[in-house]
Amino acid sequence: MIDKDVIIIGGGSTGLAIAYYLAQKGVTEVLILEKDYVGSGSTGRCGSGIRAQFNDRPTVEMMKRAETGWNQLSEELGFEFNQSGYLYLHYTEEDLNQYREMRDFQNSLGVPTEILSPEEAKGICELIDISDVVGASFNPEDGKAHPFEVVTAFRKFFRESGVELKEGTEVVDVNLRKGDGLKLVETRDKTYQTTTLVNAAGGWAPKIGNMLNLDIPVEPYRHQAIITEPFQQGSIEPMIISMHHEDAYLTQTPRGGIIGGVGTPDWEQPTYDMTESLEFEKRVSEAFGSIIPGLKRARILRHWAGYYAMSPDGNPLLGEYKIPGHYLAAGFSGHGYMMAPSVGEGLADLILEGASDLPLDYYDPERVDRGELRQGALQMG
Repeated sequence: MIDKDVIIIGGGSTGLAIAYYLAQKGVTEVLILEKDYVGSGSTGRCGSGIRAQFNDRPTVEMMKRAETGWNQLSEELGFEFNQSGYLYLHYTEEDLNQYREMRDFQNSLGVPTEILSPEEAKGICELIDISDVVGASFNPEDGKAHPFEVVTAFRKFFRESGVELKEGTEVVDVNLRKGDGLKLVETRDKTYQTTTLVNAAGGWAPKIGNMLNLDIPVEPYRHQAIITEPFQQGSIEPMIISMHHEDAYLTQTPRGGIIGGVGTPDWEQPTYDMTESLEFEKRVSEAFGSIIPGLKRARILRHWAGYYAMSPDGNPLLGEYKIPGHYLAAGFSGHGYMMAPSVGEGLADLILEGASDLPLDYYDPERVDRGELRQGALQMG
């Protein structure tokens, strides 16, 4: 039996960030168990975007702290956080007015979102077709970071700091030892014990919960994305959003390809199936071509599927859950990658000190059992 202070199940951005902040706070015996390789789940399949343009106070506060964290992590770990902004395009006055109110709300919390004219939006990305655009909203502090550069930088930090990261190590069972509260975490090769267990397994969080006879209210929904052939660098710097075109989002990667996707249809059901569909390629091609005509004939190089690990109200489940020393960091509903620094900091504080100055109470996982569902966070794709 191998003793650890904290065991984290899941090697995505959330689990890695929690381990990082625990190590920064002096916890030496931290173990991350990842059944495949770091970033192999939702993290490595995301669109790379990071934004504070949300419609509720707790998420804006979390993302303001997260963007500060992304800046600090990029300097400390050596990856790029490109603050090229998020540009929302609006096609009706009603829609634009809603975002004016959202702009005012975000400004009141220190997020510098501004409303732009169609011409100003085109000044940010000249390829946009603004013939039907009535205005735009833009936060220049939002941005993007390449997921695999991020997880590789975390991996290097762990090698140097002593945090143990075991990839290709699937958890096959978790048991609670009566009397002393120890959690026994079994892999195919070894058994570990800890007083503090963090379930950061994304769409697989319910499977870990089942091992502890816990019903974790998270369901995996297939979410698809594509990347095109490379274009001239700097063609599309911001993340461009059009809710008018099937909740489309797109931006350019460091290697020049255009990455993005469109919304998940209402008929999709929870699934672990990651089979891609030609129907998605048709939808994304039409949406991208309507926003930027130059993309109408762009060649799709890769098409993949991942998960939005959805909670009942579209907000994450963060905090101690049902069993003392058992923490959830799951159910991000499409926002997990971008929230990773503030979640990592907040969970580390909660584990070590029992509290955080971040609004984690809003994301209390037991709210679902109490029937206290929150307002859904603004989501695209």
